[in-house]
Amino acid sequence: LRVVATRYRHCSAVTGMAVCNEPSPEVPQDVLCRFYDQAVTEIREAGMSADRVTVVLPVFQRSVDKFACAWEKQTGGKHTGTCFEVHWYHCFENEWHGRTFAQHLRAVQEHTNELHKHPIVIGEWSLALGFGAQPGKLSKDDMRAVFAHAQLAAYQEATHGWFFWTWNDQQGIDWDWRRSFDEGYFSLKEDLLKLPELPPAKQDIVHEDPLESVFDMPASDPRVRLGDTIYLRAFNGRYLDVEGTKVRARFGDRGKWQQFVLCPCEPTAVDDDFLLRDGDVACLLAHNGNFLGVHGERVDASIQHINSQCAFVVHIEASAEVRHRSHIFLQSLETSKYLAPNESESRSKEEIVARWGDRGPWQRLVVEKPLSTVVTPRRPRRRSSFSIPGVSSPAPRQSIEGDGTPRSLDRRRSSLGSAGRAAAPGAAAEAEAAADSPGPCCGAATSEARADMEDSACRVVRRRRSSVAARAPPITPRRLIGAAADDDSSSGGSGSSSTARLPCELTATPRRPRRSI
Repeated sequence: LRVVATRYRHCSAVTGMAVCNEPSPEVPQDVLCRFYDQAVTEIREAGMSADRVTVVLPVFQRSVDKFACAWEKQTGGKHTGTCFEVHWYHCFENEWHGRTFAQHLRAVQEHTNELHKHPIVIGEWSLALGFGAQPGKLSKDDMRAVFAHAQLAAYQEATHGWFFWTWNDQQGIDWDWRRSFDEGYFSLKEDLLKLPELPPAKQDIVHEDPLESVFDMPASDPRVRLGDTIYLRAFNGRYLDVEGTKVRARFGDRGKWQQFVLCPCEPTAVDDDFLLRDGDVACLLAHNGNFLGVHGERVDASIQHINSQCAFVVHIEASAEVRHRSHIFLQSLETSKYLAPNESESRSKEEIVARWGDRGPWQRLVVEKPLSTVVTPRRPRRRSSFSIPGVSSPAPRQSIEGDGTPRSLDRRRSSLGSAGRAAAPGAAAEAEAAADSPGPCCGAATSEARADMEDSACRVVRRRRSSVAARAPPITPRRLIGAAADDDSSSGGSGSSSTARLPCELTATPRRPRRSI
């Protein structure tokens, strides 16, 4: 650093100097702060003054707020002319792969708050998103346009600017500035269309973030019932899929391989409402006609008849019933282990296994329902006609208590007594209304902000499409060939002359010349 600072101390083109690139997050914070303190001192003593050259201090995969506090504690504010550098990518690590598009925009919103508090330069960023950011109301192209505008609007608040990765990159348009600009994702020559304030974030995990409904096509009924077709998204943003009999989590797509039908494990397990609640036991029917089952630690889709190997206890995080985008844990009734991707084994990290006895981030699954037009729910038959070959039906329906002991769901569901049952219709309606209510975070102001966000996203998309159309080379209209058409078009007559003045997109198809020519 001393050699480089001495060489370029009189060069007017050099206005900043970074002391390193992406220091490992495993380096203790106090050690990194001491190194930065020494680096700034050496650069200043080499002749690069604080009023002309900014010393850039990378904060890589760390909290900017926490590092700023540690830096202030280390230096006591003795250094001036410094700034922090961040690389804000949304596509690396499982934390980003597990986020929806709305959650990515929330992260941009959080970054804006950090830019208001600290001197920062965004050293690297791109338009790439994780696996969990799937198209809903917007296509992939439209999502990219909204994401580009959201980041540009946020990064304008940076005290020391930003750098996009990179000017030209063969890895795709998400990393290529020139191509992104040519295709209308950046409109720097015009006033940047800033997105409005995002709707307030959710207050807890029970109430869904109102921003989700802006971009995602919600299910017709958010509640999950036995017989519904669902998708299960792992913590890394990939959905559980079945190919042959193998169960893995490989793709961010929601297709036929990723569909599972929730089935009851016993005939007596079917209630009138079919709702799936915390502690219930269910089976997962894959598209190949087999059930997911546990064989030791291995999980596959090879079981043809329901037994204890394919029974899973459903544990819901901070809720009483499963809904669209609920966080759940699936515990094998056979082994008491939880399902999760085999993340600890690099050679088989895509495989789904039942190895762990605790509920951590790896074991968390997100339940998603498809659109009502995608699949038709297969409701279980009534108890009187329910029959599963080879499976006996022990008396009461079983569920699992918090300590792992079975409990009778008949007793749990009947805990209101006869008086409670008499008032059940009203109580059920009240409970259903409470369940469907948007929660305390969704008032009139939130609805207005959500509407503004939808309108602004539409305007971003329209502007991008119009800019692409303006940059496209014009298509020269072909005039119809023939003496009659030529005469009519030149004389301003009617009839066939109207055909000669068709829009260019209708006359762009080459046609065989007439013999009169």
